[in-house]
Amino acid sequence: MGMVSFADPKAGIPRPQFATVNGVKLHYLDWGGKGETLLFLTSLGGSADDFHPLATRFGDRFHAIGLTRRGQGRSDKPVAGYDTATLVEDIRAFLDFKKIKRATLVGYSLAGNELTAFATLYPKRVGKLVYLDAAYDLPQNAELGRKAGLDLKLPGADNATLALIARSNEYHPDLRQIQVPALGFFVTYDEAPKSALWDEATRLKLVAYWNEYGKAYRREQIERFLREMRDGRVVELHNTTHGGFVFEEEQQAILAREIRAFLLNSAR
Repeated sequence: MGMVSFADPKAGIPRPQFATVNGVKLHYLDWGGKGETLLFLTSLGGSADDFHPLATRFGDRFHAIGLTRRGQGRSDKPVAGYDTATLVEDIRAFLDFKKIKRATLVGYSLAGNELTAFATLYPKRVGKLVYLDAAYDLPQNAELGRKAGLDLKLPGADNATLALIARSNEYHPDLRQIQVPALGFFVTYDEAPKSALWDEATRLKLVAYWNEYGKAYRREQIERFLREMRDGRVVELHNTTHGGFVFEEEQQAILAREIRAFLLNSAR
């Protein structure tokens, strides 16, 4: 494989690689680069490939790697091990496999649980944390959804994905335990989220949920992040969606600028 141009997010995606840890083969991508490791952790249903346009922006100062968790993408899909504690041990074992003593973790969506739990259990192995719309109390959100009568189906979802959802809703993150600087990106909706995939009945339920619970919940999570993190800062993202911002060029530019400033200017 030739050298990747870190200034060009359209450069070819690195060849897929695999690490067997805790008896499970995990898919990862290594973009190379010099300096401290940035380990990108995926959203629900995501793959390390998702981070390619963003990861290529850091190779001049950092070594970027993306890890696909068990049960997702090209990683193995065992019948068990989807609780947060096991996923954290997969990350630790992967860092050991790569002989990385310390890394900054960059986690998207569901990966927020893994960031918080890993940094709590292994503080000396974490440089900083970057939450990509990921610093939420998911059990609280699930409970609010039940109150609103939401039952969002995932057509075609496999057992691993369903298990990840169920087990993620068991973990209450305690941000007060975090000892390292943390940057939290939060997608801020100016109105109720929309999707062409929703039928009218679902849309009405989601609008009702948003008006009664969702808007306040998101604001509370931002305030909690700022209140409970010892060294936390927040960037709100507008005119985008939770499922879209990592893939949009305009939002990627914002992410890259803010992450780089945070990594280079915050103390550790």
